[in-house]
Amino acid sequence: MQKLYCYVDETGQDTKGRLFLVAVVVLVSDRENLRAKLRKAEQVSGKGIKKWMKATHKQHEQYIKQIISDSEFSNAIFYTRYDNARNYVDLTILSTAKAILGKAKSPYTAIVFVDGLGRPERHRFAAGLRKLKVNVKKVRGIRDQSDEFARLADAAAGFVRDNLQGDGAIQKLCQTAKRNGIIKEI
Repeated sequence: MQKLYCYVDETGQDTKGRLFLVAVVVLVSDRENLRAKLRKAEQVSGKGIKKWMKATHKQHEQYIKQIISDSEFSNAIFYTRYDNARNYVDLTILSTAKAILGKAKSPYTAIVFVDGLGRPERHRFAAGLRKLKVNVKKVRGIRDQSDEFARLADAAAGFVRDNLQGDGAIQKLCQTAKRNGIIKEI
């Protein structure tokens, strides 16, 4: 059975829904090699465990360059953009389902980690995924500073947002990431 690990983060609630993005990192079983690569990217770029918003522009670029140049991250990072929407939890569930179903090969099971998801929301999130025909084993909340993959989801959300807001250097990197199959809009 294929085992998927899914890390979810979002950005845009501060825009009051004008632009809401959900980033989803979906990985197949073996994560330790990728985890080591992410640690190295964080160290080399100087980004460390900082959230995207707290890192410098130079750190953003250096971190993303390492990710998008590594084919092992191919078909692992997904995002969905929503304009003028405020049903954040439902949209996050929908984006997560689309990412998982786009990568899963039956039979599969998914373990989902969502940034900032509280204990009371876990059941709603899992039920929402199941309604969308996702075979979810467990849904957990996670703090994005605590895990390399959660930090990657945070960085992916910030990266796409910066791209959409017209950051020239980031726009070039985003084109490369899409061309290399590292990041995909769903």
